Amino acid sequence: MFHEIEKLDQKGLRNFGLLTGIIIAVLFGLILPLIWGHGLSLIPWIIGCILSGLALIMPKSLEPIYYGWTRVGQVLSWINSRIILGLIFFLMLTPMALIMRLAKRDTMQRHFEFALETYRVSSKIRNKVSMENPY
Repeated sequence: MFHEIEKLDQKGLRNFGLLTGIIIAVLFGLILPLIWGHGLSLIPWIIGCILSGLALIMPKSLEPIYYGWTRVGQVLSWINSRIILGLIFFLMLTPMALIMRLAKRDTMQRHFEFALETYRVSSKIRNKVSMENPY
């Protein structure tokens, strides 16, 4: 169901720690409180500094955090893809199919005609000039 999590070396773990620490500190410690009109919180800055410090001093210590973070991302992506694809199907394709069925429109031409010898449709022979501007 889920892909195997890629094992990162020290440089990858360092990049993960620095990037995650900076994003948590700036996003949750500065941008979102200013947008929502709340006071600035110190907790995101502490978490960001801890992650960044561990990334610079001991990047291997971030391995469990990386695996947990990646596993949560995999679970959320699995759930979101099913929800998004399901919504697209039921909100877009189903009404289109119902309208086409009510209008008795069959774009695939699935009706059976006894008088035809074959259902093959010959393709148009095109010249070289038509390939210069295909659209």
